[in-house]
Amino acid sequence: MSRLFIPAVHVPHGREVFKPLPYRASQFRRVLKTYAERALLQCVPEDAIVLAASPETGYLRFLMDNGMGTERIILCPGAGGNLAADILDSGIAGQLNIGDAPNFYIHLEEEWEIAKALGAQHLVMHPALTRMFNTVYFLRRLEEDMDIPASPRVQVRSSRFAAPVRELLQEHGKLFVRGNESCGGTQAFTVEHEDEIAAVVRIIGRNRTITRYFVSPYLVIDESWNVQYTIGTDGAPKLFGASRQIMKGTAHKGNEGGAGIPEAVASVAETTARRLASMGARGIIGIDFISTGAATFIAEINARENTSTPVIAAAQKAGAHYWRSFKIPVARGFTFAAFTDLCGKENLFNMAAGRGLLPFHLTASSLTGWLDVAAFGGSPEDVAALESLVQPAE
Repeated sequence: MSRLFIPAVHVPHGREVFKPLPYRASQFRRVLKTYAERALLQCVPEDAIVLAASPETGYLRFLMDNGMGTERIILCPGAGGNLAADILDSGIAGQLNIGDAPNFYIHLEEEWEIAKALGAQHLVMHPALTRMFNTVYFLRRLEEDMDIPASPRVQVRSSRFAAPVRELLQEHGKLFVRGNESCGGTQAFTVEHEDEIAAVVRIIGRNRTITRYFVSPYLVIDESWNVQYTIGTDGAPKLFGASRQIMKGTAHKGNEGGAGIPEAVASVAETTARRLASMGARGIIGIDFISTGAATFIAEINARENTSTPVIAAAQKAGAHYWRSFKIPVARGFTFAAFTDLCGKENLFNMAAGRGLLPFHLTASSLTGWLDVAAFGGSPEDVAALESLVQPAE
């Protein structure tokens, strides 16, 4: 059966995200909507997809030549907070039932209403579960209930943040602070010096929705892994893919595939996925892990598709074992033709060879100044050589 992709990238309490970021609210909404274009990597020509704007013609032709993308594009421009809201506001939700199984990026209230219009609510996780699974508080309770190892966390309120954090800083020397709900990475901080506390207080004071924060001693991370499962209506989680996360401190810079999942990660990941499925989880669930020394902890549960989901899908289509995703700086208005000139046509991704460079988020790059790229190759060295073609020297 063909699929209908409705890849609305939006975050809970999105308006609260705008203030800490260097974008106007309207510009940030546009960025989120253009990110939906990455789902073209998951498509095959028989699929359909809803997008806010048409992708570049040359880029779409390149994708389709490689067994990705589709010409069945349903355009839904709008001024709402996210693409899914635009679908509802435009009244086209009732027209999308074209015999395709809907595939959502995340399952929130808008997706629930679209699924209702499509008669497919049985395929969608209830929004209350999505919001719960995405919180640190739920993860903390899950760790206790399942008796799995947990990194130490102290809960603090945003209104009483400074004093307890100051005490913890004196005890541990360096701290990691994270908001109870993920907001595009804007509610995660490191605190090493006392004068940084005031800066964090100012930032979290702007966010009136997230009032609970969790503070941990800063851990030196040896490895960070993302493991993704698909959960269908049968409630049985199936491994979708896994990748090692490329980290710089607490910042996520990309992912790489090819290394085997560590046994300690694989065991806890499967157990956790089964528990989430038994509670009603549906769609793709991503579980992030960190390893420090001999200890392995769950860092985060993402009840949605993950940043690496489309890249894993492309790797599976090409049978590519080794790959790496990363960002490169680009000029505003950067095009697929410009990327081809940068890397050379012979180094573009080729599905038959399972090798080459695959750009995505092309439309978003004109707004952000950064282009996401995935390199696929026959070995880690081959992947690194491809990356060096487009990554500026430091």
